[in-house]
Amino acid sequence: MSVKQISRVAILAALCVVLRYAFSSLPNIQPLTAIFLWWALWVSFGESLAIMTISMVVSGFLLLFGPWVLFQILSFALVVSLFRLLAGQLGRKSLIIQTFLATGATFCYGLLIDSMLALFYDSPVMVYVLSGLSFDVLHALSTLVFYPLVGRLFARFFPQLFQNKI
Repeated sequence: MSVKQISRVAILAALCVVLRYAFSSLPNIQPLTAIFLWWALWVSFGESLAIMTISMVVSGFLLLFGPWVLFQILSFALVVSLFRLLAGQLGRKSLIIQTFLATGATFCYGLLIDSMLALFYDSPVMVYVLSGLSFDVLHALSTLVFYPLVGRLFARFFPQLFQNKI
């Protein structure tokens, strides 16, 4: 990675930590997922994973660190990979398709992390998933709102990266 890329990752990871902390009082309503997805699709998958990993670890120190941080990182990595594959094939030209794919990917993230945590804590998976369903829906709906907004903000603050892409 070049110094410019490292600087971008550091700044965006710091922004994600601040946003995660600022939105921590709201249940699963946060713009982080939209940031990870946008960056993975339009700039760099590797940078997106670095931003996500750094922001999850650092915010874990602020909000509570535990084994779930590893599951968050794994779940986000899988979901961002899936989103990049699907959106790259189906929705690169349409913001509406991207937004709905991002919403679905976010819901899948919730199901995936709930399943991982249920297995880790030796709990019934279906019960764990059902008990977190309302939070997963809120997270997906927040991504539905934040995904287009994040795209517009990125286009404004990083015009050289997003020129003619949005």
